[in-house]
Amino acid sequence: MIDQSQFRKKLEELLEQADVQDKRLTNEQIKEFFAEDGLTEEQMLLVYDFLMSQKIVVSGYYKQQTTEQIDESKFSDEEKQYLAEYTEDLKAMKQEQEGERAELLKKAVAQDALAKSRLIELYLPQVVEIAKELHEEGIYLGDCVQEGNVSLILALDMLPEDDADAFIQQEIRQGILAMMEEHKELKRRDKKMENQVNNLDETLHKMADEKGRGITMSELAEHMKISEDEILDIIKLAGEEMYDKFKEYKDN
Repeated sequence: MIDQSQFRKKLEELLEQADVQDKRLTNEQIKEFFAEDGLTEEQMLLVYDFLMSQKIVVSGYYKQQTTEQIDESKFSDEEKQYLAEYTEDLKAMKQEQEGERAELLKKAVAQDALAKSRLIELYLPQVVEIAKELHEEGIYLGDCVQEGNVSLILALDMLPEDDADAFIQQEIRQGILAMMEEHKELKRRDKKMENQVNNLDETLHKMADEKGRGITMSELAEHMKISEDEILDIIKLAGEEMYDKFKEYKDN
């Protein structure tokens, strides 16, 4: 069984491989990469979530979603208004004709620019539906739609000869999911930093009260079991108020 440090190292190696492949990996590549490490299903899901948070597209991987009908009451008033206005704008576009999409996909595979332009129009409503399905609380629905549209445009530049429609839908999903994972990762980091700032503040007060004098950086680092550089990083990110507070306790 792989230990935590080895796991982190392998994730770094996987990111390097993805960078060489233009931020893309296949599901088969990932499974083969960890084949001998005995990862649990939960650990593999963490791998996929991590890759998506780094905006790595994983071809052939579909994150399990609920099959329940979309409850639009979950959207905020702002999101509902956005949906209404955006959907109304889409109605102004030329309606799809029978067999049109299949013919356009063939032309788009051959890099026909006009076919790609029309396909963007045809897939925009589908992007909205996928965004509504994948949407999670705390992430603005409009951002999901925008990311889906970008993924749609990028997908049209690298269409495979077979299953082009499925490929486009997969790319839209992957793009939206990657954006959402990146958003959640940023929130986790922000929360971690908030906890570190609060912990530093509480420790600074407590040690100053106990010792009845100023606290040195080395004393603070030893007490918190982190390096002085890490404390400086926390102080810098916390802003001037924390810096002034530390200086006040240090000088007293």
